[in-house]
Amino acid sequence: MPFLYALTLTPDDKQYTFVQQLIPTGTLVGTGQPVATLTDGAMEYHVPAPRQGLLVAWHVQHGDPIENEAPLARIVCEGEPTEVPAATPYRLG
Repeated sequence: MPFLYALTLTPDDKQYTFVQQLIPTGTLVGTGQPVATLTDGAMEYHVPAPRQGLLVAWHVQHGDPIENEAPLARIVCEGEPTEVPAATPYRLG
C-alpha cells in the first residue's frame, strides 16, 4: 500500500536557502540519492532522500529560505506506512 511522506530537514542551527531541484516531479528517487541543493551563504549542500519513492511535488523554488520542519517536497513510497526520518544535508566537495 503506498503512503506519502514530506521531505524535511533535520533540525539545525544553519539558515539554508534553496538553490536547485536535482530531481524533477514525477521521477523515482533512491534511498540516499541527492534530490536538491541548498546553501548557507558560504557552502553548498545536497539533500538526500531518506527513503525510496516517487517525487510527486516540490514546495520550494530557487531562492526560497528553508524554514525549520517545513516540507521541501512530497514523496510517495510503497509498503506499510512508517515514520520516515528527516534528511540531513551534507556538504559538497
